[in-house]
Amino acid sequence: MNQTLRIAVVGLGRVSGGHLQGWKACESAEIVALCDVTQEKITTAQETHDLQGVRTTTNYTELLTDDGVDAVDFCLPDYLHKPACLSAAEAGKHILCEKPLGMTADGASEMLAAVEAAGVTHQIRFQRRYSRLINYARHLVQRGDLGAIRHFRARLAVHRISDPAVKLEWRLQADQGCYGVLGDLGAHALDQAFFVLGDAAGEVVDASALATIFIPAREYEDGKGTGEVTGYDAIDFSVRYERNVLGSYQLSRFSPGTDAWEIDGEDASIRAAGFNKDSFMWFERAPRDDQVPASQLVERKIPEDFPQFGSEFDGFADAALRGEPATPDFNDGWRVARVLDQVAASADD
Repeated sequence: MNQTLRIAVVGLGRVSGGHLQGWKACESAEIVALCDVTQEKITTAQETHDLQGVRTTTNYTELLTDDGVDAVDFCLPDYLHKPACLSAAEAGKHILCEKPLGMTADGASEMLAAVEAAGVTHQIRFQRRYSRLINYARHLVQRGDLGAIRHFRARLAVHRISDPAVKLEWRLQADQGCYGVLGDLGAHALDQAFFVLGDAAGEVVDASALATIFIPAREYEDGKGTGEVTGYDAIDFSVRYERNVLGSYQLSRFSPGTDAWEIDGEDASIRAAGFNKDSFMWFERAPRDDQVPASQLVERKIPEDFPQFGSEFDGFADAALRGEPATPDFNDGWRVARVLDQVAASADD
């Protein structure tokens, strides 16, 4: 068995920096190739991450026939995930793919079938699953410390696109970016809920949504005229899980950076921010004679002996080298894609 997984990173746009840093820090992997359709991005990535000696190309299909490449990390726009992953699976390459998996659940299902038929290791980048905080919340839920779960809530927001000067990039076009902000931020929040709540919530059985586009037209990236924005800028939606848990999600690209999530059970509640913290707010219900609206939350730290979880890059490389399944995999991507379709259908009604 090889001791080092040889990685080709394909797509060197906005999200690729985190991937390149992650692979550089991964002891069991080595970046051996870079690919982007723009040579300038390749050069910038090489200089920024000290990768001058690796193979470079503007056509990723060249890497799929390279015996020196074991796995491909796709950091591509959403609409390119499916064709890229299908090609890589056919070539027998292990695959790490950015979220969301496909543009629709049908597309994600086709991708899942392809990697399973090829027998390659496959993983989707839901990096929150490697968070110590989120794993500890999962531990508390699964152990029953919160009692029967009642609510999961999440608010995620970014604000770069609120600037009207941002061009009509792929993220703003429904045929290129999966449902706009819903696929961009919602995929993370939905997978986190599935992961943390598990069987305490079950599958999503109903969804209701309201969505909007705040700036309906933007200048094309080449500066030649304007085009219509078709991907959601913001969406509020609710889902009901099969165990009678309610999920409430608020996503926006027009609000200062926010990452907050909450879980309410019959016995206790969690209030948390982000996924890199070592503490959260905890409320534990106790019988009392009076009904007081305010609740006293206390800070609770993750115990020192609770395990570390490494990174998604460590997890993928170790699984691929052992020839074992990775987590989260394309099954998890398909599960989220089904909910994205449900929510988008409600928003469009």
